[in-house]
Amino acid sequence: MNKTIRNIIIIIISLGSISYWVFTGVNKKDNETPKIEKEENSDLIIRLINKDSSLIYDSIKGVETISFSDSTNFTNILKNQETEEINIGEIIPHTTTEFLSLSYSKKTLNNYKAYLKNNNKFQEWDSLNTSLKTNLNFNILELATYIKEIGSFRSNTSVCYYIKSDEAYNVVSLLNLIEDSITPQIKKRHLYYKINTDNLFQLLAGDIFTENKSYYLNLGDYFIFSSDTSELNYIYQSSEEGNTLEYNPLYVNYKSKQYSKYGLNYYSDITTEDDTLNRILSCQLRGEQSGVISNLNIFYFEKTTEKVVENIIVDTTLSEEEQIIEEIIKSSTESQEEVIELGEITYLLKNGETFRSATVKLKSELDKNGYDYNKVKTNHVYFIINNGKTKLDWNTAIKKYLDKKQPEEGDYFFMKKFFY
Repeated sequence: MNKTIRNIIIIIISLGSISYWVFTGVNKKDNETPKIEKEENSDLIIRLINKDSSLIYDSIKGVETISFSDSTNFTNILKNQETEEINIGEIIPHTTTEFLSLSYSKKTLNNYKAYLKNNNKFQEWDSLNTSLKTNLNFNILELATYIKEIGSFRSNTSVCYYIKSDEAYNVVSLLNLIEDSITPQIKKRHLYYKINTDNLFQLLAGDIFTENKSYYLNLGDYFIFSSDTSELNYIYQSSEEGNTLEYNPLYVNYKSKQYSKYGLNYYSDITTEDDTLNRILSCQLRGEQSGVISNLNIFYFEKTTEKVVENIIVDTTLSEEEQIIEEIIKSSTESQEEVIELGEITYLLKNGETFRSATVKLKSELDKNGYDYNKVKTNHVYFIINNGKTKLDWNTAIKKYLDKKQPEEGDYFFMKKFFY
């Protein structure tokens, strides 16, 4: 009997020990945060932008998926994000060797804020945002609603940032809130402006926009930002003369290899002097339902003897004091002169019409208005392309289009009337 009781007691104690072990083990498991191993390519785009020397490009080529399960990944900003065609070549200089374009919206900004919170970086962002709200009545969330694309590009030795918007007038209104009240009148002569913050792009996507940019230039739907006005002057001249990346053979070949739209596109000319072929590094990211598709490739193109045509720029940068004096003189002169608007002469090209044929029609229009075609064409007639966004002078237009490139429907000649 005693033996039976003793066995029962042993069984009860054993069952109790097992129950306790199971209970505490389950609770410990419940309290542990599952560790998600970071994928090797989750920060690849940042490493590419930062020129990480440890990267071996050939070993990371291919298509991969980066899961959304790790909320600390920067690529999570592409969640539910639209994709766009690559069109930045229409505005940036022919000499551009690197660019990044990121499809952007208010949703992207909210994704970026979530990324910052998950990495304990939100406080700094919030502090800067609050300061702009309180002191300048500027709302970064409102700006994001008007943005279609943001990005960066390297031309010559400088890096510039940009914003693209289908509602440029609304972006202008918001930037006016943070415009520097002292320097705009100095820069407006060349359409340059300065804002009262260096950190606008850090608010939008700081991990890929780390430099301070406060000067900007508005070209149609694009707002180009730089740390000074010298590079902006180069970009402006390139755009005015039609000397843009879209005419660079390397970029043209690169574009021909793009078969899908992505939310982020990175382009970099990694050709060295020893290479027998030109090499373009391409990294593209697209947000899908469960993660981001990463497509990294290297395109090889034959080296051409054609040399990239660079703008010849004379450094006419003035000190702020000289600019102020010049602006005062200019303003005084303009206020004393009465500007008489005589109208303009235009000729709109029809679909399929050649440049040469159009110049014949233009000559007729000029003759009707009393102008000698041969005397006025070089200095007064411009050829407008890209839906009115780009203005070419006569000589540049002749070099690009006469018996060479076919103009597009909607391109037109333009001349402002004048006394002569």
